[in-house]
Amino acid sequence: MESFLLIASIILLVTTGFYAWFTYNILKELRQENNLYRNLIEKQLRLSTVPHIHCDMKPDFQANNVKLELYNLGNVPAYDLQVCVIGAYTEENMDIPTFMRTFIQPRFRKYPLQVDKVGYYGIRSSMRHPLLPFQQRLALPLNLPAPPVDVYALLQYREISGGNYYQVYCFSDLDEQGNYKANILEPSKQEPLERFHFYDTDDINLATNEKVLPYHVRDFIDLWNHSLSYRLTIFFAGETTNPQEASGT
Repeated sequence: MESFLLIASIILLVTTGFYAWFTYNILKELRQENNLYRNLIEKQLRLSTVPHIHCDMKPDFQANNVKLELYNLGNVPAYDLQVCVIGAYTEENMDIPTFMRTFIQPRFRKYPLQVDKVGYYGIRSSMRHPLLPFQQRLALPLNLPAPPVDVYALLQYREISGGNYYQVYCFSDLDEQGNYKANILEPSKQEPLERFHFYDTDDINLATNEKVLPYHVRDFIDLWNHSLSYRLTIFFAGETTNPQEASGT
């Protein structure tokens, strides 16, 4: 009788343990499925509420220049757009003294412009636009003084709740038709970033900035600090100086 009770107790214990293990695994799988479903819903909600911006560059033959085109491919508007652009040049393409004599207003030609760590310098500009509706395009003329080797663009925009997102582009590989090709787009997916303000007449001091910035944003800022504002060029001032004459002064 005691042996029977012992065997029955063991069987009951094993059965109870099996059901406990089975129930735990079912609850674990349900929890994982719920998390997966919640993440999927959150992703779909984010995709439906965040603008999707795509940038491209097109030659503007009428103005003998290039323009940056922004496309909102999403289903919601983008708000408070800030577009910062740098036309990058190299000393191999045009040395800084020649560039200053040719394109910069005389009173700014002593500005201490230097190349960055990879040998680039540039002309920079910053533009703001309040709204880009969904499924709409915005074309921004860049008004660069000369065709650059590369064009770097940092785009920041907000969604309806105020969250700020960013994209960094590099356009290069100029062909015979004046087209630029985007060879850098960071980040590869939408990432938020606390709004970083750019003013084309001011450098940015990263040493005193406490924000942790992505490396491609820091690289953009480094080139920004090795560039001059478009406001300092002879074109912004409305001067009619012939570039060939200016380069000989």
